Amino acid sequence: MRILDAGHVYEIDCIDGEEAQKLSFVKREGPGYPFNKGSHPGTNVREVIRCLIDRTKYLNNQKPCAETESALECLKTALFLYEARAARRHNRHLKLASTNELMYREVCDGCKHVGCEGHCSEK
Repeated sequence: MRILDAGHVYEIDCIDGEEAQKLSFVKREGPGYPFNKGSHPGTNVREVIRCLIDRTKYLNNQKPCAETESALECLKTALFLYEARAARRHNRHLKLASTNELMYREVCDGCKHVGCEGHCSEK
C-alpha cells in the first residue's frame, strides 16, 4: 500500500496481476474538513468495511476457521462504531434491531449513513 494523498487516496498492490489498484475516499473542503486542500468524489470507510465483511464471509464459507470468524466480528464492530459515531455527531440515535442492518439497510442519499433517513446536514 502506498499513500498518494494522505487520508484520501491509496495505491493498493494487486495479487495475480501487475497493475496496482487505486482506493479513493471522498475529499471535501470547508469548515468541517480542516487541512483538506481540494476536493473529489470517492467512497468512505464504511463502504470499504462492508466490502471487507462480504469478502470475509465468502472466505469463511470456503474454509471456515475461528480466526476468520473473529475477524468478521471485529469488522462488524468497526462498522457499528463508525455508524454510531456519525449518529452522535449528527445528534440522532442509531436505531437498529440487529447489527446486520448495518450491512443491508438502505443508506441516506445525502450522507451515506444508516438511519439518517435524509435528515442529515451533509449534502
